[in-house]
Amino acid sequence: MSDLKVFENELFKVSAKQEGEQILFDVAEVAKSLGIVSKTKKGNNVYENVRWTRINEYIGHLLPLVAEIKNGDLIPEPLVYKLAFKASNEIAEKFQDWLAIEVIPQIRKTGSYELNTSQLSPELQMFDGLFKAIAKNELAQKKLAGEVQGIRDVVALNTTDWRKDARQLISKMAQSRGGFEAYREVNSEIYKEVERRGKFDLSRRLTNKRRRLADEGVSKSKRDKLSKVDVIADDKRLVEIYVSVVKDFAIKHGVDLQEAN
Repeated sequence: MSDLKVFENELFKVSAKQEGEQILFDVAEVAKSLGIVSKTKKGNNVYENVRWTRINEYIGHLLPLVAEIKNGDLIPEPLVYKLAFKASNEIAEKFQDWLAIEVIPQIRKTGSYELNTSQLSPELQMFDGLFKAIAKNELAQKKLAGEVQGIRDVVALNTTDWRKDARQLISKMAQSRGGFEAYREVNSEIYKEVERRGKFDLSRRLTNKRRRLADEGVSKSKRDKLSKVDVIADDKRLVEIYVSVVKDFAIKHGVDLQEAN
């Protein structure tokens, strides 16, 4: 029980620890926090006694390997909430809120994975520090390698499948900004940069293209479906500029083709 960590506020006190992915609580302290107790008065003192019969009635069947739940036992987090549900009172609700908001996050943050190395010998502390430094460096290298590969994938964007790949990258960029609503915003920024680099007016070119198609007898519905990307597709130099701009934007947003697919 010495490895238990104590949590308390003005209302509650409970001891808990983490074993692997499971959080275990001192059942007696949980019961007292929830008010599953009987009280006896001796002189001026009031004593609380856990109602073990009630505890076993509530959750005993959920621990088939335990003959009887008793003082000193630990129970997993789900059974704590089971007891709180059975208690079904205002104090139980406050206890659950306290666990969920303050206790559980703190345990998961430190838990039983945090090793106190201050008690180790200087030699072991040195090796512990060295190991952590090596591990940190390896993780950083893997992260960097992933980022470099992502950039390579983006740079591999070519003028053959440019429309499909660009659309996927722009969609991913929009998601990184908050979702579908940002799609037009990203597109607009890319078009402006294309116009700046190429000294083109894409809106005017789109208008002229629609007029030409109207003269050729193309239906209005088809003309209305045309976009600036269709104008870009008509000019090889524009395609190259557009692909270059999309690459730059994708790298800036930390997006790669593998993520976009």
